[in-house]
Order: sequence, then structure tokens, then C-alpha cells
Amino acid sequence: MLNKPHNMALAHPNKQFWNWGPLFFSSFFFFPLLTNWQSLSVGDITAQLAIYAFFVFLYGIALYKKGESVTPSLAAMALLCCLGTYVTYGTHSLFGFIGFFCGFNYRRKQSFMMMAALLVVIIISAFLFVPVKSLYFVSPAAIVSIGLFIFGMMEQRERLYRDQQVKDQQQIEQLGAIAERERIARDLHDLLGHSLSSIALKAELASKLTTAGANEQASQESAQVAQLARSLLSEVRQAVSGLKQVGLYAQLDVLVKRLQDSGFIVEQSIEKVLLSAEQESNLCFIFKEAVTNIIRHSKGKYVKLQLSTQRGSVNLDIQDDGVVKKYQSGNGIEGIKDRALALQGKCHISTDSGMAINIQFKELVA
Repeated sequence: MLNKPHNMALAHPNKQFWNWGPLFFSSFFFFPLLTNWQSLSVGDITAQLAIYAFFVFLYGIALYKKGESVTPSLAAMALLCCLGTYVTYGTHSLFGFIGFFCGFNYRRKQSFMMMAALLVVIIISAFLFVPVKSLYFVSPAAIVSIGLFIFGMMEQRERLYRDQQVKDQQQIEQLGAIAERERIARDLHDLLGHSLSSIALKAELASKLTTAGANEQASQESAQVAQLARSLLSEVRQAVSGLKQVGLYAQLDVLVKRLQDSGFIVEQSIEKVLLSAEQESNLCFIFKEAVTNIIRHSKGKYVKLQLSTQRGSVNLDIQDDGVVKKYQSGNGIEGIKDRALALQGKCHISTDSGMAINIQFKELVA
């Protein structure tokens, strides 16, 4: 990651203190001025203030430069500090800011090259303009620059890590949205496909019977079309209501009531299970899809719903006593299998005596 170019600026858009606060440490630039101000001319003082003001100006430009585009600003800052050393050796406190940019704005190899160039500039400045006390100038300037260079690399690493986390989270949310759209598409296909086909066929039959003069039979078919439409409308409302996420146990109460209203005798054995939000959502879908299939297709009268835990494993059983003459895995069953896979569990479906769905997965550890 660190060897790849990045397009980040050091400045935080909403953290102005973080951007400009470090300039507090540039106040060391004024120590030579404060200690020798009585012996300095107005021109010397003005020159030092001008050097500092121009450095702050260049620093502000560099803050908002992204990646390696900061190079001209850093070159100007380094040149200013170098020539400014002729006026005051307080420039040794400014080189460290350039070092931080070298660590932050460049890839690993380029950052070391820039840091090496900065150290050369420091040494040249010392020997050209502070020949007597060059060591006292080079030591603090180099130590501070190297230290801030390391902090710059650390900040780069942290920023890249945070950006990657944000991108990963956005990708997870995008995949979740896609999965949810696919689930809704499966629900609507199962819900609307068969009913709309029946309505279309019966409406077409009613039209033909009317044309043939069999008005009584046509009226019966029209009544059945109306009944199918009302039934479909009711199911659509239930499906839309189901999109409003409720808790698993509240969802089970609704499903049991639906089964009982459809004439089924329901035996339920539901334990309180520790579940994550994702696990609970998947279980809601599985129970809802299985119950919908039972209401639509089962010819039996007895349904058993069970949710239990044993030795860290969650066990889910949904059974009815209908007779399955021909088993075909449709979108509903495939959706249940997909949800079991999302739970990292095993799904077993049996049609030996009615339809029996068994799913096992690991319980969430508190």
C-alpha cells in the first residue's frame, strides 16, 4: 500500500487547528531575534519577519497539495530556509516542517530521496552561512527533520488505512444493497408470478366465454379473477409490511397467526437465541419464505416450527404434514438455501413425509 502513489493532501477539511496548530513550534524561529534584538537593525528584523511570513505562506500552499504535486512548494520552502540562514540561524526550526511533508506526500522510495535532499540542503546552509557553529545548526535541524519525517510516514500509513476502511465499508454496504434487491426480486417473483399468470389466464377465459355466449360461466371466471386479485393484494401488503424489519420473535408471532388463519394447527418450540442483526434478518426471511410456501402449496393441516440451541449450534426446523408428489426447487427454496449459506450453516430439505427444512449454524458468542 505504501509503495503506491496516493492523492491525499495533508490538510484536513474540517480540522483547521490540526492544519495550522503545528506552526506553534515554528516560534523557535524567533529565539535568535529575541536574544539579539538590541543589536539588530530595523532591516534585519524586517528581513526575518518577511522570511517567516513567506514560509507560512508556502506552508499553507503545501498543506493543500496532493501527493507529489507538493514538490515545487517544498523546493521553495527549502530554498527560503537555506538563503534565510544568511539572515538568521533560526531557520533550523523550519526544516522539520519540510521533513514532515517529505514523509507524508511521497511513496516510500521517493520520500527517502526527498529526505536525503533536505539533509543536504541543511548541511549546505550550515557550512555556507553558519561556518563557525555549523554543528549546532545541523544537529537540531537534522534531528527534528528526521523525527517529523518519520511522523509524516506514520500519518500517511494511518490515512491510507482509514481510507481503505471507508472503501471496504462502502463496498460491504453496496454488496448488502445488491443482495437485498435480489432478495426483494425473488420475493416479488414468487409472490406475483403464479398469481398474475392465473389472473391473466382466467381473464382470457372469461373473455372467450363471453364471446361464446356462456355468460354464467364467464361471470364465475370473472369472480375468481376478482378473488385472486384481492388475495394477491393482501399478500403484497403483507410482503411490503415484511420489508419493515421487525424482531424475529415478533415476526414468528405474525407467521403463526397467518398459518392458523389458513387452517393449520401449529406447534412451536422457540427458544431465545443470541443472534446478530444479520443472523436475525436471515432467519426472518427463512421462516417467512417457508411459511409462505406452506400456505400456498401444502395440502396438510399440521405445521411444526422449532428453534433451539445445543452445544453452540443453532438448530432450525420447519415441517408440515402435506404430501409432496413432485418436488421442484424454486426461487423460494433457493432463497432459503442462500440465506443458510449466508449464516455459514448447513441446509437439509426432506420430502419423505411432507416438507421438512432443517438448518444448523453456529451460535453467536457473547
